Amino acid sequence: MNRRAALAFAVALFAVNTFAGSIESNKNRPAASQCTLATMKGSFIYAQDGFIVAGTNAGDRTPFAQSGREYFDGAGNMSGIYTASMNGRITRGRYAGTYTVGADCVASIVFTDNLGATFHYDGYLADGGEEFAFVQTDAGVVTAAFERRRASEKD
Repeated sequence: MNRRAALAFAVALFAVNTFAGSIESNKNRPAASQCTLATMKGSFIYAQDGFIVAGTNAGDRTPFAQSGREYFDGAGNMSGIYTASMNGRITRGRYAGTYTVGADCVASIVFTDNLGATFHYDGYLADGGEEFAFVQTDAGVVTAAFERRRASEKD
């Protein structure tokens, strides 16, 4: 076999193997995500930081960080506890609210804390609901983070 024919054969063999491999991997891939409220059922932990923006200058931004645990009941209700540092001032609290989950695994979460403040988030579930990314959608707040399911608390 001459060099040109050998190269053509190698390219063809690579293409056939790649195509066959993609067919095989697609057979094992689950169908498009189909999430429900129950996909988020369980306890999650999170850590989050960001800024509260009160104006247009850098000095008008208050940094914060918080972590906590949340529980989603699988029927659209959720609750949580947190510890937060707001520009170095520590607070602790509780909150409760509701959530929705679309078949496309996009969630909407709204809750009110023990001080009466209400918060809104959009979430994006991954890995069968084992984790999700979220962004706060309230005006004047810049923050996004991840939550991960606590392994022993899916039910």
